[in-house]
Amino acid sequence: MDGDFVPLGVIEVEGLVKVYGRKGGTRALNGVSFSVPKGDIFGFLGPNGAGKTTTIRILSTVLSPTNGTVRIAGHDVHEDPMAVKERIGVMPDEVSFYPTLTGLAHLQYYASFHGIPRAAAKRRAVDLLGQVGIGDVARKKVKTYSHGMKKRLALAQSLLHDPELLIMDEPASGLDPQGMRYFRDLIRFLNGKGKTVFLSSHLLSEVEQLCEHVGIIDRGRIVAADSIANLSSKMSAGAPIVLHVTAEGITDEAIAAVTSLPGVTGATRTANGLDVTVQSGTDAGPDVSKALVLAGARLKELKASERSLEDLFFALTKGGRV
Repeated sequence: MDGDFVPLGVIEVEGLVKVYGRKGGTRALNGVSFSVPKGDIFGFLGPNGAGKTTTIRILSTVLSPTNGTVRIAGHDVHEDPMAVKERIGVMPDEVSFYPTLTGLAHLQYYASFHGIPRAAAKRRAVDLLGQVGIGDVARKKVKTYSHGMKKRLALAQSLLHDPELLIMDEPASGLDPQGMRYFRDLIRFLNGKGKTVFLSSHLLSEVEQLCEHVGIIDRGRIVAADSIANLSSKMSAGAPIVLHVTAEGITDEAIAAVTSLPGVTGATRTANGLDVTVQSGTDAGPDVSKALVLAGARLKELKASERSLEDLFFALTKGGRV
């Protein structure tokens, strides 16, 4: 495993193997290892069929591992599943609700599985429905809820017993931009209250906005587990750098002056200015700025390109489908 994670995290996975079927069956996970520090928002990514869902089901105690160990808050998911369940809240991608129950009644019913007394359960349910933004429809039947409302109800359900770890599988799927932003803010709020969040999502831009660390799985193996910043630095080592220049009045003479600079290998006009390709390890920004200004260009901005999480994902999974 790559990275510099804290050795003892809220989630510790070591050598996880899952084989479906009897001997010679399908190996969905093959030696998966990663750790999630307490208080982190950890993004879990991978192409379809990579092993994300299997991993989440094992973390959630729904499946048993074939080999390897998985500990959550120090408790083994196979040997002590009840202790694990007390400490995790799971928001699956798709949740089945009782359509004729109200949102409030639904949460009160599920609170009984956690042993929460009836009066406390009602208070907790009302508070959570308000917290996730659907307090105004608490007494309406779930069958009248929109997709976004059901997503919020699912989140409230996962928080009923105040878990320290929240496992979220595609929380923003099917939401409009406003709904996606609302969920981002909710996740940040919950994390600010001390909850560790394990977030699996196909929406790489959402993960990039929320997460500092990510784990990327491909074909049943972890291909990277580190901070996005460290992964970007490692993947960019030795690669050319592109300087994006926003400027007006760029003449052919200005371009010629830029391309004659040491370390500059090319320059291409863009709608807003110029893209300048520079050899790795070359700090050509100040020289590029000076050359453009001396050539009469009106410089507004110059910034180096950074590899996005999408770039990293496709490079590490060889272009796999998300």
